[in-house]
Amino acid sequence: MDGNLRKIFSKAMPAAQWTPIETGTTAQGVPDSEYCFPGGKQGHIEHKRTLGWQVEIRPEQIGWIKRRVRLGGRVFVAVRQLGAKRDVLWLFHGKDVSELSKGGLRKVNPILEMPGGPDRWDWGTVRIVLEGSAA
Repeated sequence: MDGNLRKIFSKAMPAAQWTPIETGTTAQGVPDSEYCFPGGKQGHIEHKRTLGWQVEIRPEQIGWIKRRVRLGGRVFVAVRQLGAKRDVLWLFHGKDVSELSKGGLRKVNPILEMPGGPDRWDWGTVRIVLEGSAA
């Protein structure tokens, strides 16, 4: 239930190496994707889809993300909000994962909020954020 974001991100930013992560029971909570841009800018993204304002994030995911952020890692939560005439990309710092899980999209200030669907999302800005300082 990632709103096809994993595929969309890798197609929109082909300069990065994208690694899908499926850990199952071996390491629960690891985000969906790991990325590395030229120059070694590496991080993780948890991709989510919602049809409303709430974002379902499992406790294991919250724990993993919070620990990685405490250690200085780059972690983001990308949410695709779909609905009647709505296709919005929301991008959040990993440090806000607990608040996002509890309060939904309306309770946390996103790094980015981009309406219009993948063809209209500003991928250059997304890349700048992903390559920036640790989240």
